[in-house]
Amino acid sequence: LLYSLFSRVKNGTVELCAAFNAFIKTKGKTLVIDPEKDKSMVQDLLDFKDKADYIVINCFERNEKYLHSLREAFEFFVNQRTNKPAELIAKYVDMKLRAGNKEATEEELEQILDKIMVLFRFIHGKDVFEAFYKKDLAKRLLVGKSASVDAEKSMLSKLKQECGGGFTSKLEGMFKDMELSKDINIAFRQYVEANVNSKDLQLYYSIGIDLTVSILTMGYWPTYPVMEVTTPPQLVEYQNVFTKFYLAKHSGRKLQWQPTLGHCVLKARFDQGPKDLQVSLFQSLVLLLFNECNEMSLEEILQATNIEVIND
Repeated sequence: LLYSLFSRVKNGTVELCAAFNAFIKTKGKTLVIDPEKDKSMVQDLLDFKDKADYIVINCFERNEKYLHSLREAFEFFVNQRTNKPAELIAKYVDMKLRAGNKEATEEELEQILDKIMVLFRFIHGKDVFEAFYKKDLAKRLLVGKSASVDAEKSMLSKLKQECGGGFTSKLEGMFKDMELSKDINIAFRQYVEANVNSKDLQLYYSIGIDLTVSILTMGYWPTYPVMEVTTPPQLVEYQNVFTKFYLAKHSGRKLQWQPTLGHCVLKARFDQGPKDLQVSLFQSLVLLLFNECNEMSLEEILQATNIEVIND
């Protein structure tokens, strides 16, 4: 009704558009500026965008000037707080793409990603988004926590379409590394089976370790600190077997083991019964010490594992 009335007055729709723009900026700024609202910021922005879109489409007859004004207003207030919206949008995508997220079907997830891309277009700090997205993607790929490979590749395709191949080249390289690692691990298992009687593999077979290795190209992945820890001799022995196998196929390359990225499943026996524990490599190093004793001090644990304690 308001739009219809203002349409009958000279410059009426112009004045209404200016008021609408000011309202969007004021309301939007309250969603972005307050750090206490960070947890719900992205969802609040998505809801606000849906509401504003509804008004423009249904109340303002999809007027092109109002659509442009809405985009300008969102770009203005989203960038009032440098870099934080970009970080939180990346974290929101990570939450939606994780395997633990059972809130949406694949079709609903695709719709959510489309809406996220609308917000993404508004932010200026796209390099900040890329840094956080890359770090979270690495975790999802390495720990196998992605809700859907198709959803991951769909998001990558959207980013590539929006920002170009240069923006996504390293992200695509991460997916390529994971695919190549699958092939390498299949070949390694065949190698192990063919050399089952070798001295190198006797210790492995006596305790039944199943080793899966992800070969990462340094330039594609986030930079991780190299930390030397004391791993059990059984695992060291098996790592040496893999290194020998890999370098025989790829001479001239260098393997650098990254214990900070490792995870494993420990088969534990409790009074209540056996249980599989999915833990980080560091956690496993500590837990395995208690196969030999019932009590250890923190100093003894650190000395035995060589794990550095960082006070944050």
